[in-house]
Amino acid sequence: MRAKGRKMLRRKSFVFLSLLFTTLLGEIALGAWVSMAEGGPDTDALTVMAVMLGGIAFIRRITGSRIVLSEKVLSVVNPVFTHDIPYRYVAKAAADNGGSLIITTSQAVEIGAFGFAGSIVDHFAGSTDRAIVQIKARLAERRDPRGNSRTVRRYTWAWVADGCTVGMLVCIALAGTIGG
Repeated sequence: MRAKGRKMLRRKSFVFLSLLFTTLLGEIALGAWVSMAEGGPDTDALTVMAVMLGGIAFIRRITGSRIVLSEKVLSVVNPVFTHDIPYRYVAKAAADNGGSLIITTSQAVEIGAFGFAGSIVDHFAGSTDRAIVQIKARLAERRDPRGNSRTVRRYTWAWVADGCTVGMLVCIALAGTIGG
């Protein structure tokens, strides 16, 4: 459930791709696990599971990229790091020459929004341009001089991706232990 006044900007294709690849790769990993249930521990099946779980983790991190407009902070959620920028420190939201969304802070730090990186499809779809319009509208109504005192960069938690990464590491360790 979203908090009041919170808006998430995300490419619709990312939602579809995340669901598609998570399901597809998850079914392959499940098939490898079922084959081990019938025939016992198998290095090849564990390797397939590790690769599929790693693929899910990678895809989920990429497709989890988004921008969150909350009450006092603009959050740029990238695959590894999230940047929480108080609205009063956002100087500009614009597209660069390649069509990628860049948030410039009042300290002249440019933060790229991976979820709105330039692409040929976006050139026609215009999701980056729509995101810029929504960000500028939120900035116009939320320039509170009191708000949070600084920009924060933190690790992006992606629970499904992180769980799949742990599962991948377990499969690799088991495959190494079994050998053969």
